[in-house]
Parts: sequence; C-alpha cells; structure tokens
Amino acid sequence: MCEHCDDTGSLSKDLHGHLDCGHCGVAYERATVERWARENTPYCDSVDAWLLHQHGKAAGAVEVARSGA
Repeated sequence: MCEHCDDTGSLSKDLHGHLDCGHCGVAYERATVERWARENTPYCDSVDAWLLHQHGKAAGAVEVARSGA
C-alpha cells in the first residue's frame, strides 16, 4: 500500500483526483485500466473499473495464498 496515494494513484487520496502519484506504479496501472474501460465497457465508469480491478487482484492474492501456489 502506497502511503502517499493510498493506492488510488492520486496524491489527494481521492478516487476522483488527478493520477499524479510518482511514488508508486498505481497511477500508471490505473490509467491503463481506465483506458481499457473507456474502450471496452460503455456501461462502467472509470472509478468502478478501478474498484473491480482492485477487487479482482485481492481475490487472486487470497486464492494464491490459499492454494500455496
């Protein structure tokens, strides 16, 4: 977890803030997810796409820990 942006990619720690955190890779990752969402999912806004992405990463980490892989 980035202490500067709280894994939002924004130094304001707000999901609607600018993607301006240079202390971690979250701003770049979030910009990539948001770009994909704009191009591929007309019914999902950028914040929802990011939250879905984060949820999926957390679920995958739990599964890996559970399986020991």
